Order: sequence, then C-alpha cells, then structure tokens
Amino acid sequence: MSTQIPNAPNSSWSSRRLRRSFVTPELISGTILVSVVIAVADENNGVADVFAITVLSVLVFWATQVFIVTIAVQGLRGDEEAVSVSKSFRIAINRSFGLLLAAIPPLIFMFIGIFGFTHGQIAYWIALWIEVALLAVLGWIAFTGRGTAWYWKLCGSLATAGLGILAIVLKILIS
Repeated sequence: MSTQIPNAPNSSWSSRRLRRSFVTPELISGTILVSVVIAVADENNGVADVFAITVLSVLVFWATQVFIVTIAVQGLRGDEEAVSVSKSFRIAINRSFGLLLAAIPPLIFMFIGIFGFTHGQIAYWIALWIEVALLAVLGWIAFTGRGTAWYWKLCGSLATAGLGILAIVLKILIS
C-alpha cells in the first residue's frame, strides 16, 4: 500500500512534505531571534564576540523552548494519562529543533569571518542578510502548493523576509 499523497508528484520532497517538515514556528521564530541577536550584538568588538553571543543566546532560548514544550505537553495530556516526562521531553526536543537549525547559516558565515577567509564586518552583514533570505525561502515554501499563484508565494516570501529586515532596521537604529 502506497503512502503517496493523491495527485502529488512522485517525490520524497513534495511541497506538502517540505512545508510540514521545514516551515515550522520554531524555525521561523528562531530565525527572527537569531537575526535580532546578531543585530543588537556589537560587531565593533569583532565577529568572534557576535558569534559567541549568538551561540550562547540560541542555546539558552533552545533550552527554554525545550522546557516550555515539555511542560506544555504535560498540560495537554488527559487526566487519566500517566505523567511521562521522558515522552514529553522527546516531543520537546523534536519540536524545538528549528531553533537550532535557524542559527546554522549565519554562524557558518561568522565562523568564516573569524578565521579571516572574509573580513569580519562583511561576514557579520552576510550573517544578517542570510537570515532574511532564509525567511524569504520559508515564506515562499509556506505558500507553495497546487494552484497557488506566484504572486501569493511572492507576498508570503516578502512578508516573512520583512521580519528579518526589521532586525536590520533595528541594527541601523541602535548603531
């Protein structure tokens, strides 16, 4: 028995699967969070400092998210169900993965800047703009589906990317 979606392309990466697997609230909010952390960090102290602040901030927010989801899953169980903290914790780890994933692209560029493969200031700004690009891709994917007009995908992409641009505007305002 096939588990294929009716009328879906014969591909393991159909738009529906991509949306459900990749476009998560945790990845979107994590991307915005990382953008804001990078934006408010003082790049004048060097890209290594921004890198460290970003890593530590993401880890703190990820641990917080894991804790919150673990507790929330317990709150959703029925009164007759046994308390299973380990099950709630596994669910929380799976759901919170997007927060960690959001930090990888900008951290790669900052890492490159730390080791001098590119100027630190350039690596810093690439890290900010890569998050905007990631948000744009997430918005595009979110609106992708059969019969969706290209302009709705573009609107979703621009609106989502706009949240990352707000982080850049924040950076400009506090500089």
